[in-house]
Parts: sequence; structure tokens; C-alpha cells
Amino acid sequence: MVTSRQSPNDLLAALPSSDFDLLRPHLRTIEMDFGQVLVEAGEPVKYVIFPHNGIVSTMERLRRGETIEAGVIGRDSVVGSGAALYDMPSPSAAIVRFPGTASAIEAGHFRTLAELSSALRSAVSRDLWLRSVKAEQTAACNAAHSAEQRLCRRLLQSRAMSGSDAMLLSQDLMAQMLGVKRNTISLIAHALQQKSVIRYSRGRMAIIDVDALSRRACECHLSDGSVRAPMSLRATAVPLSRTVPDFSVAQRSPS
Repeated sequence: MVTSRQSPNDLLAALPSSDFDLLRPHLRTIEMDFGQVLVEAGEPVKYVIFPHNGIVSTMERLRRGETIEAGVIGRDSVVGSGAALYDMPSPSAAIVRFPGTASAIEAGHFRTLAELSSALRSAVSRDLWLRSVKAEQTAACNAAHSAEQRLCRRLLQSRAMSGSDAMLLSQDLMAQMLGVKRNTISLIAHALQQKSVIRYSRGRMAIIDVDALSRRACECHLSDGSVRAPMSLRATAVPLSRTVPDFSVAQRSPS
């Protein structure tokens, strides 16, 4: 839902009101369900999506069939803007990793309105640049740090973006996030659970000891929050849910 601050999405909220008014009639609120494919790799983008909350992963498929997470998108960013802007097929898939809501606009409308609004074009260009910076940082992190350090970092990043200590994360998905074998994730998750850092069962993860997780994370997690567009109007973080899920209830998670 559009609010008095224009939108729960930071990129839209920071647009001048006159530019946002161009978009407003074409925006509709959608639900983003866990595991939902928002964009197919190699296909034209049908909708440009501005998350209000939740987490969307961009996924790359390699020649041998492996799928690896290339980036994450939250409320300060946008899904499908580059491909829509240049009317090109999307180079990667976009899959919902944490559920939420979003504003969606048809790609054709978005492209037309971007031609009319220099502020929108500038915001999208800045967002694409920031995502390239994050990708470079992740590449360096993958080369320099252990799988355990990187997993702890990604769990902290997911906690900050989702506003929750509990999340659905299968071992296959965590392996895709880090680009490692599933057995590696199994060993790390077991060790962290034995040390009461996390609780994990049937693809459901709960962070129990944030401080301990921070100590085990690589140094990159300290800069995750600083690599953001200088346009967010939010003064405070998303309130964190301390509710630990009932692990006796099985839930589907994407493989």
C-alpha cells in the first residue's frame, strides 16, 4: 500500500513527489510468497518490482546445472529494472527468499515513465551501480574467507533485511548462497547448533545468539549496512521479530 511517505520502498520514497505521481497510477501492491519466481532467467521482464519488505535472491545457473545466488534485493532496491529499462531478457532469475509485499509496474509502463523522469533514471542507475559494488565485495569475500565465516555473514545479512531472527533456509539454498557443496553446509549448521548459536530443523532456521554469530562472521558483515544508496529516508531499522518458530511443523522450502 502507498503511504504518506509515498511508498514503503526506499527507492520510490526518495523520488520527488512529481516523479512519483507519474508512477502512482501504474503501481499495484502484490504479495511475494516464499519460493516464488518473480523473474525467469533468459526471459523478458514482465513487471518491475519494488519490495516493501522481504528478500529476493538473484540466481545464476552454471553450465553444469548448479544454481548460485548472485545477489540479494530488499526494500532499498528494485527487481528487474535493468532488463526492463533496456528491453532485454533478464540475465538471472529472481526468487523470493523471505516473503513480503511489493509495488509492481508493468515493464512497458516503467520504460516509458523512465524516459520522462530523470530522477527515476538516476535512482535506477545508482541502484544498479550499488549492486555491482556489492557483487564485487561478495566476490572478494568468497575468495578470502571460510565457508563458516561467509555463512554467518549471510545469516546476519538476512536477519537485518528480513527483520526477523527466524527464516526458512534449506541446506540446498544455503549452499546456493555460498556456492559450496550441501555437505559443507550440513557440517557448519550442525556445529553452530551444537554451540547454541542457531536452531535448525527441516529447513527452518532461528538465530539464537546474535553476538556469537557476529564473532564467527567474516569482517565483511561490518560493511554490509554501509553499502547502500544515500537516499534512504528511514531513520531506524526494521523491528526484529524475536519469535522462534515451532520446528515441529514442517514447511516447504525451495531446493
